[in-house]
Amino acid sequence: MSPESMSPVPMNTRWLAVEPLDTVMVRDGRRFDAGVSGRAASTPPPPSTFGGVVHTALGGPVGEILGVVVQTADGPIFPVPADVVRHERVERLKAVERDSTEVWDLDDDRRLSHVLAGDGEPLAQNWITADGLASWLRAEAPLEPGKPLGRHAGVVGPPWKPEQRLGLARRWDGELVGTAQPGLLYTMSHLRPGDSTRFLVPFVDGGDPQLRQDLVPLGGRGRLARVELHGGADVLPAAPDSFPGGRVTVYLATPALFGADVDAPGITSSRADLWWAPDGATLCAVAISGITPIATASDRQGGKYSDSRRLSWAAPAGTVFYLDFGNEDAARRWAGRHHGRLLPGVSNSPLRTAGFGMCLTGSW
Repeated sequence: MSPESMSPVPMNTRWLAVEPLDTVMVRDGRRFDAGVSGRAASTPPPPSTFGGVVHTALGGPVGEILGVVVQTADGPIFPVPADVVRHERVERLKAVERDSTEVWDLDDDRRLSHVLAGDGEPLAQNWITADGLASWLRAEAPLEPGKPLGRHAGVVGPPWKPEQRLGLARRWDGELVGTAQPGLLYTMSHLRPGDSTRFLVPFVDGGDPQLRQDLVPLGGRGRLARVELHGGADVLPAAPDSFPGGRVTVYLATPALFGADVDAPGITSSRADLWWAPDGATLCAVAISGITPIATASDRQGGKYSDSRRLSWAAPAGTVFYLDFGNEDAARRWAGRHHGRLLPGVSNSPLRTAGFGMCLTGSW
């Protein structure tokens, strides 16, 4: 990647490189019980998976985790933006001004001024290289809206492959705790990272962090990862130099939590409000490929996992917000403050500082 396309790393940001030594097994928030539902699937590990990794590796908490970036033999890769689709060719949808005569059932609550024009299926399971994403952020060829993506656009496949495993449920209490429950077989898909695949985790720390452990648990019981401090250079694509007309795209590199947490019996859920725009900007359009369930639990404070279960709903990585700040100076100032940081003003969830909502800014 060329030096001018890279984002400078803030002085108070450090990076941790996490290399899995086995498969990764992280489930989503859907119910799964052996004997009730006999099949479960792993999902790409959310940012919260790496909170414990950073805590364990450094021997204590840090100020804020800013997200997670996957690195492969192709360098850093990112989820494909939701406005990139495949029809006869791979193209980027174009945001065009909405006809004033068009009426949607959403207009009672919100009215977006632009629509995304074009045909095709989203590439939600694909990834894009840092060079390809840098071109997308600058809204230039080969990622210019409405133009086909060339073979150097940087769209690549997932950095892992699923593996099916067979398991037997265990007893969690009583005199036979830890032993197998007869007849309760289940299948679980694990993710096998490709060669040279690792996770780069940026975090804010005002001191001089020291690595306390270089082997830490990751992605399931008994699975380990090797960790080391990373310089952080050549990871994030830079924001563009100009934002014509004050127009800014905000791309989510990790899922973002929206709304306030709502308590429910036995679990905490979060309702999402995706009509997000920062102060001084108008939301013109949104490109999104669905909602992502985020399930977490921890016994670090000495309690039971069942007492700390939390189910939150997030906008998936790859979501794009199209904003209009009215003038280029305001757009440039906002992008400079938030590029590579966490999406501001979206949630009061305690999980927010675990790396949800890492955003990059571009033009449109």
